[in-house]
Amino acid sequence: MVKILVVEDDQTLLKIMCAVLTKKGYHAIPAGNGAEALDVMEKEHIDLMVSDIMMPEIDGYELTACIREAGYTFPILIVTAKEKFEDKKRGFGSGADDYIIKPINMKELVLSEAAQI
Repeated sequence: MVKILVVEDDQTLLKIMCAVLTKKGYHAIPAGNGAEALDVMEKEHIDLMVSDIMMPEIDGYELTACIREAGYTFPILIVTAKEKFEDKKRGFGSGADDYIIKPINMKELVLSEAAQI
């Protein structure tokens, strides 16, 4: 089963995203921030990550860059309210494979993930 790490500090959105992914047949693993995500990665094999940008402790840009610097190659999708070109450029520059603007359409999220796997 494909394991998707979902990193989001908004607990309601985190639960919704994980529920939708689980319903679609994925194994969704929740993390409330970047530090939690790194802890999860020490214990679990991850096939894909969906991450917010604006989070406490380690933001999505730092998390993505850290993962890429560590040599991980799984796809990373950023899901964020930051919609300026400079934000997108920074997201892709940090190593993201896709960048989706909130509010998100859950069908678009699932479609993006399916295309990355």
